[in-house]
Amino acid sequence: MLNLAKVKLPDCIDCGGKFFNIKTDFRTWFNFSEAVNEKGAVIDAVDFVYEDEIPAAEMKAEAFKKLLDFYMPKNELPRKTSGEDSGAKILDYTIDADYIYAAFLEQYGIDLLQTDKNGHIIEMHWHKFLALLSGLHGTKLNEIMSWRGWSGDTKTEYGKQMQKLRNAWELPNEDREKVQEDLEKFNKLFK
Repeated sequence: MLNLAKVKLPDCIDCGGKFFNIKTDFRTWFNFSEAVNEKGAVIDAVDFVYEDEIPAAEMKAEAFKKLLDFYMPKNELPRKTSGEDSGAKILDYTIDADYIYAAFLEQYGIDLLQTDKNGHIIEMHWHKFLALLSGLHGTKLNEIMSWRGWSGDTKTEYGKQMQKLRNAWELPNEDREKVQEDLEKFNKLFK
């Protein structure tokens, strides 16, 4: 969540009273997301996001939690009401890359692959990216996410059509138990 009262966005994590600089470009955090979702890649995910110094082994569990807080900043709104969250994953940064790119270009005129005069890719802070992603409306990406999150009565014609769309656009099912098991193994390494 952006804090407009502060001029500078976060670029480090505080771990055990020591600050560690992290890469803030959205591409790094796409890779972080992918690494965390892969089997056994949690330890690697902790290391490649750092600019220079990496936390010592005894600090990695705390550092990983701080990285997750940076990756998924807490938002107070919207509040969830009971029964509202279907738990379905509605966005995958790799699978939906084309739609994310198109949505940013369509909505904001931002070319996420734009380079400067020297051919260097222009960076965007992860929290800026998330704010812009949250503000998208009326794009194909929004439609796809809506279809993936749909849950309702399939007895009506509308419900049948929505179920077809949901099935057609549903993301591959991840082995959530394996991910949880890997996280538990990781946490045991540092106890």
